[in-house]
Amino acid sequence: MDKSYAYDSFLYGVVYYPEQWPETQWDSDLARIARTGMNVVRMGEGAWSVWEPEEGRYDFALFDRALELCRKHGLNAIMGTPTYAPPAWLTERYPEVSRVNYEGIRLTHGSRRAYNYTSPVYLEKARAITEALAEHYRENPAVIGWQIDNELNCHLDVSFAPSDHEAFRTWCRERYATLEALNRAWGTAFWSQTYTAWNQVWLPRPTVTYQNPSLLLDFYRFTSGMTVRFGAMQYRIIKRIAPHHFVTHNAFQTMTNVDQRQFVQEAVDFVSYDSYPEFKVCDLTLPAHFRDRAESRLLSRMRGLSPKFMVLEQQSGPSGQIGGILNGNPDYLHPTPKPGQMRLWCWNSIAQGADGLLFFRWRSLPYGAEAHWNGLLYHDERNTWRLEEAQRLGEEIKRVSATLTGTRCVSSAAILYDFDNESHARIEHFTGRHREANELSVYQALSERHLAADVRPLSSVREAGDLAGYQIIFFPHAHVLTAADVPALQAYAEGGGTLVFGCWSGYRDRNHWCHDAAAKAFYENLTGMRVADFTVTTPGETSGLRFEPSGTLLEAPVFNEVLAPVAEETRVLASYASDYYAGKPAVTLFQKGRGRVIQFGSFFTPQNVTALLDALAVQDPLASWAEIPAEVQAVVRSNGTEKFCFLLNFSSQPQVLTFTAPVFDLLGTQKLHGRTELPPYGVLFVRC
Repeated sequence: MDKSYAYDSFLYGVVYYPEQWPETQWDSDLARIARTGMNVVRMGEGAWSVWEPEEGRYDFALFDRALELCRKHGLNAIMGTPTYAPPAWLTERYPEVSRVNYEGIRLTHGSRRAYNYTSPVYLEKARAITEALAEHYRENPAVIGWQIDNELNCHLDVSFAPSDHEAFRTWCRERYATLEALNRAWGTAFWSQTYTAWNQVWLPRPTVTYQNPSLLLDFYRFTSGMTVRFGAMQYRIIKRIAPHHFVTHNAFQTMTNVDQRQFVQEAVDFVSYDSYPEFKVCDLTLPAHFRDRAESRLLSRMRGLSPKFMVLEQQSGPSGQIGGILNGNPDYLHPTPKPGQMRLWCWNSIAQGADGLLFFRWRSLPYGAEAHWNGLLYHDERNTWRLEEAQRLGEEIKRVSATLTGTRCVSSAAILYDFDNESHARIEHFTGRHREANELSVYQALSERHLAADVRPLSSVREAGDLAGYQIIFFPHAHVLTAADVPALQAYAEGGGTLVFGCWSGYRDRNHWCHDAAAKAFYENLTGMRVADFTVTTPGETSGLRFEPSGTLLEAPVFNEVLAPVAEETRVLASYASDYYAGKPAVTLFQKGRGRVIQFGSFFTPQNVTALLDALAVQDPLASWAEIPAEVQAVVRSNGTEKFCFLLNFSSQPQVLTFTAPVFDLLGTQKLHGRTELPPYGVLFVRC
């Protein structure tokens, strides 16, 4: 099912919380928002104590008045269900709803997310407030849709409350039916862990030393399932009462510890995202031009869930949180975006598939843990260049919105991921802690060659046709993989595609057991090689690898597999440079039908992926009409007959572009041909 945003116009707006400001200010605020060129606001997700000040007594008057002013100024509203911040009366009267951490400490009122997903009381209270809101606002002409909860699993993505343990036992009974089956799946013969009664089964608890990894994998699956169930409950309520309203959720970063595709399929009409590029700006391990550009990978991941999505929180200034001194959360404040960067980030969100975008927030709040999470306006109402930039952006969006809303991204590459493998990366942390950098290295190398990449869950791939149009596909972390997972991938390769597996792939089944020789045969048949030996590397002592014929020494970090071809159609692309396996295969290519399957024996770096692309003769798709430097990101959107290309300069330096064929810039409304200089943080949107 295509879970895409499908509103009839581009939604451009800002988050506005009327309960946090004097009512005498609302009218002028909303009028000013409308004058900025915006047509939508989001509100309500943090206001449970306003809507239900006492148990069972609802009061909608404040938001009714705010919505009436939204109508007055031509603003639509996206309402938020307030379940991420329960009121004090609820957590005080029903302490069993609280989240409990791994050490068994109940986390109390005074922050947010102080609840668990399995408490019958909390589920009932969440159901009741969601139902009351949907009933009250289903015919309100200002309301067009809903955001359920807020940034699920942010801050803490696990809970160990008594109701969680009980729900886990129920989940295990439903999954395995018998203790014999559970013991077999978890390999409890090791360390005398065999269970003889269901009341012996618990979520992970503090132990002397290492825990059962098969139990841990099921723990992460269970946590995901409870998250999905919680979201789906709210989704079904709203769609039953107000089927004409869309329902979405604002995933933050990668929305950890949840099977995102299952969540999107069961709990929303389409996914939304909270985009804060400055979380990467301070990452000095990345080159300067790729720090905030790294946000593109997460936007591409949203596109892999919903080809057209929304950004419900777009960074509008320096962001930070304070007040974490007693619970170990570090306070932080990010740098202020440079003039032009905010506009660049917005256009990047749109380029990557967002057909709606809201800034967070309108005005900086003078109190609370997010007093330094700045909005378009400072605390003292001063106009900012950021507000002026937002107004310019609104004018530009209006100019091209008809073109945008009829297009979708066209990607020539894909990066696959899988929930079980992301959970495995938590369990086997010696390699797993490098998982994100591994995937980002692939994304960076593709992006610098202007190969836009969809980041997609493996579960979205059912047949080879699901992968049609991709020139190359990477699966960087496929440690948990079985024969049942690969038919569509094999068909893609046999049909002419290029499929690249990262190291440490094909080792375990879905119970987290290592494959024996018979079970692993599917992977050798798919890749035309076997792993003869492997080792983790130590910093400063990596072997390195060399591609032929260039011979350039490249880093081969974290983990090295010594590969051994097992088929005549397999050839060696690169070999290790030193250590006891010097000269042994590091990268192999297996000719599979009309396509090819590559096994990469080390973790990826941008440089070794670039060398692989060179060895495979993967070309820049823009080369037929333009010469674009690597510092400029390119994303193509198409309506099926015409193609449009975003060109975004993430560098602080001007970049020279050469158009070898004439193009038309829809933002600057000018024809471009030949040499063009794109200023720092500049954006072009060209018909190509």
